[in-house]
Amino acid sequence: MNNKLHRSAIAGAIALSLLFCLAPLAAAETVLQVKCVDSAGAAVEGAKVYALNLKTQKSKDKKSDRQGTAELKLDDGTYRFFARKEGFAPALYEFVTLPGSETTVTLKMAAGEDAKLYFEDPAEEKRAHALLGQALDLYKQSKFADAEGMLRQSLEVNPSNAEAAYYLGVSLLQQEKFDEAQGALENAEKLAKIFAGVSEGDQTVKVYNQIIGSVAQLRIKLPAIRGESANKKRNYELAIKEFSEAIRLDPNSPDNHANLAIALANAQKFDEALSSMDKAIQMKPGESQYEQLKKTIQAKREAADIERAKASLDEGNKLLESDAAAALQKFEEAYKAVPQNQQYVIVRQIARAYAKLNQQEKAVESFRKSIELAPEDKIAEYRNSFAQYYLDVKKFDEALDVLADPKNSADPEAELITLARNAKDKQPVLAEAALERVLKSNPGNIDVYYELGQLYYMDGKEKDARTKELLTKYVESGKDESKLENAKSMLIIINRRSK
Repeated sequence: MNNKLHRSAIAGAIALSLLFCLAPLAAAETVLQVKCVDSAGAAVEGAKVYALNLKTQKSKDKKSDRQGTAELKLDDGTYRFFARKEGFAPALYEFVTLPGSETTVTLKMAAGEDAKLYFEDPAEEKRAHALLGQALDLYKQSKFADAEGMLRQSLEVNPSNAEAAYYLGVSLLQQEKFDEAQGALENAEKLAKIFAGVSEGDQTVKVYNQIIGSVAQLRIKLPAIRGESANKKRNYELAIKEFSEAIRLDPNSPDNHANLAIALANAQKFDEALSSMDKAIQMKPGESQYEQLKKTIQAKREAADIERAKASLDEGNKLLESDAAAALQKFEEAYKAVPQNQQYVIVRQIARAYAKLNQQEKAVESFRKSIELAPEDKIAEYRNSFAQYYLDVKKFDEALDVLADPKNSADPEAELITLARNAKDKQPVLAEAALERVLKSNPGNIDVYYELGQLYYMDGKEKDARTKELLTKYVESGKDESKLENAKSMLIIINRRSK
């Protein structure tokens, strides 16, 4: 979900001119001390201190004493305080609402010349508004840094413009300057509440209330905005924290749950991510974007599982020859992580580890399972691996059982003949057993009589009876002239050596 601030959503319909009307306040007095100090913090005596009531526009004034203090009795209301003295620039403090928690106000007076303050000089007020207007134009063009600079200039002239403070906050948000933005927005809210309380006229109050409402909405959205930024910067733990806070503030927003799911998935916390995604889908059923996001997270989880399994498998393969027990542990770790459709690879390695550990029953069980799990185009390879295990331990009959099993091969006879031809030079006993298995299942394969007779002939006189039987059968039914001549020659030799 994209939390990029939308100018229209952030800005609302705030007017460029903020006006307020005046009306009298009910009379009630509070004694408030105003302390005037210079840049070094020393008391400034004889400064004329003014307290201007924003609503009535009436002011009271009093000079500061030797301690730099002017004590003023003020009616309840909101006040602006400022002070003047020859040799000093005017000092300003905005605002204090009475009754309130403040009992003292400090005016810091810097050396300089007297000048009119913004609220005393219409030209300065006009300049502040002109700067604000230029800033808003820049904001609409997405020139947020330029808008920020112009807004700061406007606030230097008029630091109490709630609208300028608000737009400064959202311009900072657009630049992901979150702490500064939060401060500016809090200031905008404070100023808007003050002016809304002292203004008259529905339109003017409405403008301030728009600012207050917009700040309240942004306060709720801010954690999600921070979270989106953290996600982009790959600070996933911070993103999780921010989106969790967003959910706390707005638990009924499906986007908040979906955004948390993204952060959790990026942090490899896939189960939690899918749980959060399910909540978003429950809140907004049928949302295709959410369904697609869930599929993406599931795919990421599967990819991560495969990566973990591959790492464990690679480690196990390296250990298999030197430390079969450690290799077995790695293979079992991989088996837990890999998707079911790829488990056959791990199961075969588990079988090989058991074989190394001389745990025959477990090895056989695992080899069989690897064949069951293997896809169709891999069955022959995994059947041969199982058969090879038996061959390695000289269990030829068991190996042939595997190869001759119709469940494991589309053409067991061809498999056995191929095995015999490959094994006849290095493992003639295996070749003989394979061909005997062929004849047992298919006595009509006349060429096998010849091939098996040849093998037995090479074994010598002790096999002559069986050799004679096989070669005689071929002479009776064989078709290959060359093989027939060889068979007859071998029979002559057998008859001679048997006398």
